[in-house]
Amino acid sequence: MIQFKDVQLSFNEGIIFNKLSFFINHGQNTCISGPSGSGKSSILKMIQGYLIPPFGEIFVDGILLDKISVRDIRMQMAYVPQNINLPVANGLELMRLIGSEKKRDVVESYIDNLGLEKEMLTRSIDEMSGGQKQRIIIATCLSLEREILLLDEPTSSLDDGSISRLIKVVKNLDKKTIVSASHNPEWIQSMDQEIKIEGI
Repeated sequence: MIQFKDVQLSFNEGIIFNKLSFFINHGQNTCISGPSGSGKSSILKMIQGYLIPPFGEIFVDGILLDKISVRDIRMQMAYVPQNINLPVANGLELMRLIGSEKKRDVVESYIDNLGLEKEMLTRSIDEMSGGQKQRIIIATCLSLEREILLLDEPTSSLDDGSISRLIKVVKNLDKKTIVSASHNPEWIQSMDQEIKIEGI
């Protein structure tokens, strides 16, 4: 369970949103939508404890985020960023980096379901397209089997077929809480809940 209660986001240029409140149940697939600059990505950072709101409260499993260690928060979550700049040579190194090197068969299964060849794990990151990188990191994060999966614009580099495959994979996840930020209509429609960020 994730709850925002009267949360404010502000930067030097001013308030981005104010008194934002929402509730995400365990196992619910939720998409945060809104125009560029409305704070969608910042909400994902707040959930991880990377960004502390000046006002309001955030709860994870009924516990105030301030009362949970950052390490404990992140051990519950896997995060796929919007801008993928991987400091590794290939997918195998990525698996070692995030701690899924013992789950290669699981990663390969997700890669296959996302429409990639298993050999893609050994291909140089520099030779991959944006969509291939995106699917590799999603498959690797899924293999961690964390309770909460955070996806920032997960469809941004994917074609229609790849989006459909990703939606199917996400729908088949058992008892996982998915929180994504996206403006893709097909992705939004596939979610259990949409939270629209309108700004102030």
